[in-house]
Amino acid sequence: MEIEEMQKKSFEIIEKYNAKNSLEHNKNTVFPHFVEEVGELAREYNHGISNWRKDFSKEKFAEEWVDVLIQLLNLATDFEIDIEDAFNKKINELKNRFELD
Repeated sequence: MEIEEMQKKSFEIIEKYNAKNSLEHNKNTVFPHFVEEVGELAREYNHGISNWRKDFSKEKFAEEWVDVLIQLLNLATDFEIDIEDAFNKKINELKNRFELD
């Protein structure tokens, strides 16, 4: 799946969820949700690296990564950022900066 398609699907599912639950979607609601999802990812990460935690689940860890990605893609959509284009520009910038092929 292309990044543009992921961005569209992410936005569509959140819009449908918000409409179904009479919730408002805007930049001010998405960013805190993004931060919340990063926190949940961090919690799962800590489960994975802590010797005293026995409940680490790779599936749950992957799920949290996707939750973060969905919110990140929604933020990009809200700010009219083409993630694929921005990514490619950044990769080229890094190649130039560090003189890489």
